Amino acid sequence: MAIVSFWCLLMYTYIADGAKHFSPSGCQLVSQVAHCRYLQLTSIPQDLPSDIKELIVDHNSVRSLHEDSLQRYPDLNNLSLKSNHLSFIDVNAFRHTSKLEALSLQDNTILTKYTFVSLDLRSAESLRWLDLSRNALNEDMVSTLVRNVTTLEYLNLDYNVIMRLDSSSFKGLRNLKELSLQWNYIYEIGKGTFDNLVNLRTLNLAYNLLPCIVGFGVTQLQVLNLSYNHIEWFFSREVDVEFQLQKLDISHNHLLFFPFLPKNHHLHTLLLSDNKMKFYSKHFNENSSFTDFLVLENNRSSITTVYLWSDFIPSDLSTLNIVDISRNQFDYLPDDFLSAMSSMSYLKLNWNCLETFDLSKKQITGSLNFLDLSNNRLSGLSLEESGSNLHHLGYLNLSQNRLQELSRNIFTTMTSLSTLDLSHNLISLCSTTTAGGGHQDCVDLRNIPSLQHLHLSGCGLQLDNQAIFHGTSLTHLDVSCNQIKSLDFLKDNVKMLKSLSLRNSLHFMDNIDLSELKILTSLDISENNLTTFPVSLLDLALQFLDIHENKLTSIPISSSSRPIVRNLNTIYLSRNSFDCCKLSWYDVLTKSNRISIPDVKQITCNFSDNYMSVQNLPEYVTNSCHWRNGGTLLILILSIPTSVTMLVAFIVLFLLFKEPLLKKFKKYFRTSSSY
Repeated sequence: MAIVSFWCLLMYTYIADGAKHFSPSGCQLVSQVAHCRYLQLTSIPQDLPSDIKELIVDHNSVRSLHEDSLQRYPDLNNLSLKSNHLSFIDVNAFRHTSKLEALSLQDNTILTKYTFVSLDLRSAESLRWLDLSRNALNEDMVSTLVRNVTTLEYLNLDYNVIMRLDSSSFKGLRNLKELSLQWNYIYEIGKGTFDNLVNLRTLNLAYNLLPCIVGFGVTQLQVLNLSYNHIEWFFSREVDVEFQLQKLDISHNHLLFFPFLPKNHHLHTLLLSDNKMKFYSKHFNENSSFTDFLVLENNRSSITTVYLWSDFIPSDLSTLNIVDISRNQFDYLPDDFLSAMSSMSYLKLNWNCLETFDLSKKQITGSLNFLDLSNNRLSGLSLEESGSNLHHLGYLNLSQNRLQELSRNIFTTMTSLSTLDLSHNLISLCSTTTAGGGHQDCVDLRNIPSLQHLHLSGCGLQLDNQAIFHGTSLTHLDVSCNQIKSLDFLKDNVKMLKSLSLRNSLHFMDNIDLSELKILTSLDISENNLTTFPVSLLDLALQFLDIHENKLTSIPISSSSRPIVRNLNTIYLSRNSFDCCKLSWYDVLTKSNRISIPDVKQITCNFSDNYMSVQNLPEYVTNSCHWRNGGTLLILILSIPTSVTMLVAFIVLFLLFKEPLLKKFKKYFRTSSSY
């Protein structure tokens, strides 16, 4: 009994601690955290429990912090004052909060009295995390604000107006580990700016105006983000000191040459996408042009000569694991370029100008798992007779190239291949009816048990009953923009297929039967000019269905009892020929709160050869449809009064114009009366 009582007491304590309460000022209290957002407060509320550790007063009107504003909360550990138009902080405002570690002053106006704020920050003896972003601070203000705040480990200065940095910018911040300066206007970084930040590990300089990085020597850095600048050159200092750099991002810049990395480093991630890089020795004499860089260091000067057209890369690339050099201008790669990356597992080379690519063992490391070569100009892939060593390759994207003739067994040696994209290449696939021969024009995708995701959109295929996917484990298949004459080619995969795209491929078929695809959850049959909705779909538990741009007049859904309605999450319906008087299916779909119709505003229906929005049908159309949909009984009921009226009128007219007949009629029925 005592044990039961103990557990009941423990549960009550947990519920009581985790329950939400509200203070008189409107703050929500959860444990030792006070949420006071959007309450139009003009000062720090004084009606909160004195033992709170976290106070969030974002989006209010607290314009100043006075000496006694935080006196009530000595255990405060985290204070957030985002978006308050805060401009003044008393010198002694943090005197009573000696445990304060995190402070956010984001989106305020502390620039007006930044000198007072700087004094207050220095008095916060335990401050480790500081956010000064969105305060319109320039470099001089920043230097004053953070000078000698020696306890700081994280500093956020994003979205300010800093233009240049020098050795005085972060003086005294020896414990700083992470510094973010993105979205400023920095165009110059002076020598020695980061030298005194001996514990700095992460530096973010993205979205600035830096033109080049010459003489990079911040050896303590592990992560450097230089993306979205205007960098044309990146050169490290030619020193034998070991750099701790692990991740370097120079994507979305104007790099003309592959960066000159430190000699000794720990780089595992190199991101260089969206630049202007290429190799030049095949286009120019590598000794025909060079440039000299003057490096000033420790009162000594040295000149580094760089041959502009040389393909030689002096840096050690063996530690690289993730390399992204997509969206550049590479039209070829030097022979020893990729082979030097002996640890590489992830490589993106898409959106370049490559015409050939070597998959042989001498070029590609056996540890490669991800390779994207899409959107190049590849007309062929080089492969040794003995095959490749890409036994760990799981993802291969070759889409949007000029591939036509590939080695028949080029993919069968990739025993771990899970995703293959060959879209928009004019290829043919081998089937069981293909005659023998190892060097035929067809590509063999059979008997690759690891293959699950296959994309063959726009490959010029003619598919009917060939067994082209036998021995695979396909769960996702895209054969859109081809010519499909029969769905028999799917017979080997009906039990596993979950996603199927037949977009713009069924022009030879008006009625399709997918009833055997029992576990199919995603289907795209758009752009096919189908006139009849495939009834077999109604019994499938589809979650995604795209049937836009066909010629459907209706969908045979009368209730929500069908599996397709019970499971459907998303459906595309626009650009069909729906009948405005047969929209009961639309009501079923729209009444379900779970089903999303992203193109609902573009769905139209036909009424008397006029197309109008299904969402905003005119009232006269609705009324006309009600009459039209009344059925035979309604027509019969409405026609009886008219018929009777016409019959009586006909008899009267007949008798009026046939007077002799009327007299005879009267004479025949005349009888005498008895009195």
